Amino acid sequence: MKQIGVIQRARLRNIPENLRARHEYCFFLHDQCVHMLKEYAEKDAGLVTVNFQSDITAKQFQEIAKAEDAVEALRKTGYPEEAKRVILNQITMAMASDCLHHIFEGLKCLEKRKIVVALNLLRKPLKDNLVYLAWMLGDEQEFYNEFITGDPERLTHKKLGNVRAEIFSKAIAKTELGSLINAAVLNALLFDRGNGDGLEMLFQHAVHLITVQYIELRTSPENFNFIFKNPADDDIYHAVYGALPCILLFLAHVSASLFDRIRPRNKGSSAAFYVRSVQGYCLVEDKLQMESVLDEILAQHVVCLICGSKLKVTKYNAARIVMTESFRCTHCRGTNAFPFSWLF
Repeated sequence: MKQIGVIQRARLRNIPENLRARHEYCFFLHDQCVHMLKEYAEKDAGLVTVNFQSDITAKQFQEIAKAEDAVEALRKTGYPEEAKRVILNQITMAMASDCLHHIFEGLKCLEKRKIVVALNLLRKPLKDNLVYLAWMLGDEQEFYNEFITGDPERLTHKKLGNVRAEIFSKAIAKTELGSLINAAVLNALLFDRGNGDGLEMLFQHAVHLITVQYIELRTSPENFNFIFKNPADDDIYHAVYGALPCILLFLAHVSASLFDRIRPRNKGSSAAFYVRSVQGYCLVEDKLQMESVLDEILAQHVVCLICGSKLKVTKYNAARIVMTESFRCTHCRGTNAFPFSWLF
C-alpha cells in the first residue's frame, strides 16, 4: 500500500514507498490524540469542581490556598480525593501534550531523512512519557502514592526497570485493545537492547557517539554511532516502522482512556476512535482483510458523486475510508468524502 491521503504526497517523497502507509498511520494516531487533547483543553475539562460542606469550609479553603496552594488546601479541608484528581488531571494533560510535541517533530524529521534527530525526539515520549502514562492508567493509586512522596528517586527508570512489562500489562487491561497488543513484546521493542527488532539500540546510538557498556550496544571499531551513516539508507526506516505503529496504537489508547477519567467522551466518538485506530492498524500491518468487510457492507449503497460508479473497496480505499474519511473512485479516480465516523 502506498500513499493513503492522511498527509500531503510531497511530504512522503523521502519515506520508503512500502512504509508510507505506516508513516501516515502514525500521523493519524498523533492527530487523533491532538484532537482529543485540544478539545479537553478548550473545555477546561481538567478542572475539578468541589461542593464544600459549608461556607466555613469554603473560607478555610480560600485562606489555605492563598498561603500555600489549592491542592494542599483541598487536603487540609477534607477533600483528598478531589486533590488527587486535580494532580492526576494536570499530569495527564501536561504529559500528553509534551509527548505529542516530541512525536510530531520526530515524525517530521523522518520525512526529511534526519534520522538521528528523529530518534532523539522519539526516545523521550516512548521510553519516558509512555511508561508514566501507562502506570497512571494501569494502577492510578500506586502511581499517585509514589508521586506525592516528593522523592523523584521513586519514579526513576532504575526503580521501574523490573516492572515495566507489568505496568504495560495492567494498562492494556484498562483499554479495549485486548490481545492485539502484548505487554512483553511492547517492553522488548522499547527497552530490550538485545532485541534486533527493537528500538533500544537505535535510541542509544542516536544519543551517544560511543557506547561500550553493553556488548549488544557496543560501537563498531573505528567508528562513531551514526556519524558515517548514509542518510539515503532505508534500513533504519524499516526498523523504526516495524515497531512504531504498535507502540503508538498503545499510546493513543492509553491517552484516550486517561482522558476518559478526566471526563468521559461521547460514546459515538469513543467507538469511532476505537474502530478507526484498530482497523487502521490491522490494515497497515496486514492483520485483517478489512477491505472485504467494508466492500460487503458499503459497496451496494455508496456511489461516486462524480461519475456514479459503485464504490469498490480495495485495500487502499479501505485505509482511506478508515483514516481519511474519503475514498477514491476506481473508475474515474475522483476523490469522494465519506463520513465514516458518522456511522458511530
